[in-house]
Amino acid sequence: MSRRLPNLNQLRAFEAAARHLSFKDAAEELNVTHAAVSHQIKALEADLGLKLFHRLTRKVELTDQARNLAERLSRAFAEIRAATEAATAQDLIGEIRISMAPYFANRVILPHLKEFHDLHPGLRVVPEMASRVIDLRGSDCDAAVRYGTGDWPGMTLIKLYEDWLSAVAAPSLVAGRKLPLAIEEIAQMVLGENALMPGKWPEYFAAGGLADPGSLTVVAYPDRARVNDMAISGAGVALVDRHLFASDVEAGRLVRLNPLEIPSEKSMYVVFPETDYPDRRVLAFADWLRGRFSD
Repeated sequence: MSRRLPNLNQLRAFEAAARHLSFKDAAEELNVTHAAVSHQIKALEADLGLKLFHRLTRKVELTDQARNLAERLSRAFAEIRAATEAATAQDLIGEIRISMAPYFANRVILPHLKEFHDLHPGLRVVPEMASRVIDLRGSDCDAAVRYGTGDWPGMTLIKLYEDWLSAVAAPSLVAGRKLPLAIEEIAQMVLGENALMPGKWPEYFAAGGLADPGSLTVVAYPDRARVNDMAISGAGVALVDRHLFASDVEAGRLVRLNPLEIPSEKSMYVVFPETDYPDRRVLAFADWLRGRFSD
């Protein structure tokens, strides 16, 4: 009599955790909680009668027995994924409407959207520019790209990346100075601040070892788009997300003043209303977009 297969959800949780060597990262990939991943792996260990991970203080490590299992499962899941994608490729056609903030769309998404369309020639993404958070259930949009803490009840969230803030300025503002600037030098400049995220500059200086930066000249702007524009204009230094200013650095409109980065409490997500049958076209778009931020 052949042995039954282990629970596939448990195997998926184990494979993801083994690949990341992190229960937290596995949970984010699978869109479940850290506790759910831990529970699934404990159940799999009990079912197999094997210890799969050494659980250390700040990390996990695979046991010798688990390492071969993880490698073979990764290959098996890749085969399953390839088979299902080939069988359902005809579903990735038509048009999906994605709500997104104009500034983020223009800076980060639109310059690379052709890449997605080349990957999926039968599918078109139509960006719906909106600065406000729209009600997806009451609109014709299939999903949205949103920036925040993830507090959107009734929504499925796919995290694209966590926000990391860095100090940037126009080259004209630092002409004649040798980069990187010392943290103390940055503290003497005009500092642009997002009014929706106050207090980040003192946090930045403290992370750089400057606990008492003295009197700061901070100018508040209503959103991060205007903070970034302020920096491009040469009026001061902005503390903004690395992905938001990447194209401006590449084009020479901004320069990073120091390698120091600090996290914010916000992240970027693709969101859509909770459903048992998510639109595979939206999932394909989210997967492509997340891949662009996997640095």
